[in-house]
Amino acid sequence: MDILDVSPPMRLRESTRAEIIQQNALDFTKFLSCLAHTTGSQQGAADLFVKRFPRTYGGGQLKNWLAKGDLNLVTKAVVAPGTSQDPAWAKPLIGIEAWAAGFLEIAHSQSLLGRIKGLQQIPFQAKIPYQTSAANYTWVSENSPGPVSKLAFSDGITLAPTKTLGLIVISQELAMLANAGTAPALQRALTSGLNAFVDRSFLDPASIAIALQRPGSITSTAGAPLTGTADVVASTKALIAAFFAARPGAQAPVLIANGAYAAAIRGQVPGFGLDVIASEAALNNLIILDPAAVFYADGGLEITYSREAMLEMADPATSPVTASVVLTSLWQQNLVGYKILRYVNFAAAPTAVLYSVMP
Repeated sequence: MDILDVSPPMRLRESTRAEIIQQNALDFTKFLSCLAHTTGSQQGAADLFVKRFPRTYGGGQLKNWLAKGDLNLVTKAVVAPGTSQDPAWAKPLIGIEAWAAGFLEIAHSQSLLGRIKGLQQIPFQAKIPYQTSAANYTWVSENSPGPVSKLAFSDGITLAPTKTLGLIVISQELAMLANAGTAPALQRALTSGLNAFVDRSFLDPASIAIALQRPGSITSTAGAPLTGTADVVASTKALIAAFFAARPGAQAPVLIANGAYAAAIRGQVPGFGLDVIASEAALNNLIILDPAAVFYADGGLEITYSREAMLEMADPATSPVTASVVLTSLWQQNLVGYKILRYVNFAAAPTAVLYSVMP
């Protein structure tokens, strides 16, 4: 049985921007659950949403849209699989624009790409040159000619639209969000695993680039790492000194380490004067980077769903695909499958990243 929505109506003027974003993200998750129970009918999903969640801010929005006959849904037809080079290919996109934007912003803010201040976001397939040396300046006397100098730039960084994919399968009973708290749980399920994967790919030195398939991590092109010791403080000091020796003009470097190392670094009094970000994606490494020279392109998330697909319920990383594949019918077992795509790529300029391998 569906839980009765007894929460007080949320009014826009009573909410902060962060609260509105969070509410939009939850409303988008709730709408996905409704859509999964109306055989893809967005009008039917909207009616179900208003019925089940009438007192949320999103419920009020939908009531207004339905009353005006303007639902403002963004949809593309489902067609056969294709590639980005196929001009006839389209992809299914589910969602209401404002809600989806909130959902995407929440997902982005939870990833390292959203947590590291100062990273340089650039478009896909656009060559972005970066400065490699500054102009020369000097003192001159009155009425004397000034020297001519020029800046030096690299050939540039171009980020191709690479993508990651995750498949989440849940029961239709869970997708109905019949219990309090299941909407945030579903939201986390749809984003946390993919964000963790992207974060690991962003930092793991073993993540090597494969052309047109995946980017290399920012540490994979950072050159030879330092060798740390059991003394985290001494290792951090050595890492910072080596980084500034190679990149003396860095203005606001950032340290990234796993939770234990990050806590040890933050506990120093006086501290190191740098932002410290804790992430298990750093593994057993201490990483320092200059955000002004780390570039990324992010196309956001796309979420599609199916109740009729046939899936191989196995992880190819641990269970290689074989000829005797056993497929699971989502329809037969009363399941819903969500496919999460994130288009993202990243790269770092030379000397912008350095890391130390800890014991």
